[in-house]
Amino acid sequence: MTDVEARPAPPSRDDLAAGFDAFYKEARGRLLLQAFALTGDLTASRSAVREAFVVAWHHWRKLSHTDAPERQVRPRAWRNAQRRASTKPWGRGKDVDEETRATLAALAGLSANQRAALLLTQLAAVTMPEMAREVGLPLEAAERELQAAAAQFALQRDIPTSAIPFALAELGKATAGVTWPRASILRRAGAARRRAHTIVGATTAVACLLAAGALVGDATGARPTLDRAETPTAQPSQPPAVQVSLPDTALLPLIEVRGRLAGGRAWQEGRTTDNSTGNGLVHPCQSTRYADPQGVGAWVRPFRLNEDGVTRRFVQTAEASSNRRAAQRSFRTSVGWFAACTPPANQDRSQLPHTQLLSTADVPDLGDQAALLLLRDTGPETDDPDRTVLAGVARTGKFVTVTSLRTEVAPGRADRQAIADLLSTAVNRLCDLADGGACAPASPPPVDRDPFPIGRTPALLSEIDLPPVGTGHGALVGTPAREVTGGRGEVSVGCSTVLLRDEFRGAKVRRNLFRTFVFVDSDLPETAGLTQVVGSLPAARAAAFAELMRSQVEGCPDQEASAGTTVTRLATEDDGTGSLSAWRLVTELPGDRTVEYQLAAVRGRTALTQLLYVAAPDARMSDADFVALARRAQQRIGEMPAY
Repeated sequence: MTDVEARPAPPSRDDLAAGFDAFYKEARGRLLLQAFALTGDLTASRSAVREAFVVAWHHWRKLSHTDAPERQVRPRAWRNAQRRASTKPWGRGKDVDEETRATLAALAGLSANQRAALLLTQLAAVTMPEMAREVGLPLEAAERELQAAAAQFALQRDIPTSAIPFALAELGKATAGVTWPRASILRRAGAARRRAHTIVGATTAVACLLAAGALVGDATGARPTLDRAETPTAQPSQPPAVQVSLPDTALLPLIEVRGRLAGGRAWQEGRTTDNSTGNGLVHPCQSTRYADPQGVGAWVRPFRLNEDGVTRRFVQTAEASSNRRAAQRSFRTSVGWFAACTPPANQDRSQLPHTQLLSTADVPDLGDQAALLLLRDTGPETDDPDRTVLAGVARTGKFVTVTSLRTEVAPGRADRQAIADLLSTAVNRLCDLADGGACAPASPPPVDRDPFPIGRTPALLSEIDLPPVGTGHGALVGTPAREVTGGRGEVSVGCSTVLLRDEFRGAKVRRNLFRTFVFVDSDLPETAGLTQVVGSLPAARAAAFAELMRSQVEGCPDQEASAGTTVTRLATEDDGTGSLSAWRLVTELPGDRTVEYQLAAVRGRTALTQLLYVAAPDARMSDADFVALARRAQQRIGEMPAY
């Protein structure tokens, strides 16, 4: 045994060839599109990209160890294309359509620096500092060139700046039909280039040695020789495991965030990392460092805006999984962060800001899967500002990307479409990678849907469904769901109403559960809080139950006048397959005391739920919030099986 650690065996020629061939197949289309956009000359661009790959094979043993070999090949392809391009006007080819011709004309109208800055950020997906370095300008000057380029191009094409990436991507229609030589042909050309360089180098060295009189014999008088024993050929190793490539250049660039979010140029980009340091919780509601702990790649890129006293934070993360099934699990985990907003096990929920899920939406045709969730954070103290969180999650192939925007604007002012557009752009930067899947349209409209099922009893409400009910006291925390037995689960108010338990008109109430939400660590009365009861009946009896409860509650003041209960109807809805009725009740008690309730009877097809919120002076729920909570309960009971 030796204390010296064995060095890993160098990759075999077969391994190198396999890696190069995969890289050539993956990157050639992107480089051709970039070179074509840069020069407007498709023939010259194809030759330039081909030559760049020949040189890449020449240096492949070194390039294959870099994180992003495309970064090394791209500058050579661009230089070759610019050198080879003809001086004829752009886009005059016979097979170029009108849209492509217009895009090329708009690009031709930009200066060289402007065109390079625009294409580097929109097609090559480099960061702003990298773009500035490649253009050869200070960062601020490069940003000005980019802004000018985007404005001029958009004006020339008569499109919004947000549509620039898609206009440039449309050039791919002209490059899609290009035929490419086999990778083996390029490798042979690269090998010939290497031999030529070796011969030239050796000839030069020998000439120098001869001129210096340095060619001498050894101690025995024999002359040195280049002959040597034949080196044994390494046996081919097993093919390398398939790796999923997720370059950080596939993340959203600053120009996209500035172009789509309110605040524009005030947005600043933070440092892009692999999220391996700190606690790793970069999104609101995120509970684990990675959605896929066995993933093969991850990046996080933060953006921040501080303007007019408003703080906004936008974060994008992207993860690569080893296969699509793992990516699907990663998508579900990411959605679950926001759908449930469950705090880590070491944090006390009652001491955290209260988070409420306001809406959930699907985004059809955005990648393979996509969802948007709108949430509201309310701090535990009176002077804590409410914050709105807009979260987007999407999957394309083996990649999952998550975006979150946290602001102090009111939920009603949250721009859900802007987040959908950014999520679409994020997916389109990932879907073209080798392991990407479906891409996305330019501005996909979100479509509202029921919330995602969460918890052990998804038919019941959860903490994230509850609206804020005042500040300065403990939060509402739910008890575990329990079966309704005996007198438990009664929704009892100041008048007699039918109860969802046991039997109703000869039919047994099934799946009968109840849950209470109580204030933790507060000085509020013990009676304050929320109770929910669920159960199911045959469809006709479920409808009759809901109608009977409605008539009983609304007839309460006349039937039991001595109870001193007043009833105010808050909502009545019925679409044939479901119904919702909500009321506010105030009951007078001895000693000039009153008790205020909010009550709801909600029906799905065969599922039923009753809600009762008992208010306290410092913990009143607004009528609008209670009706919205009843609607959420109606969505949740959709998870109950049919009777």
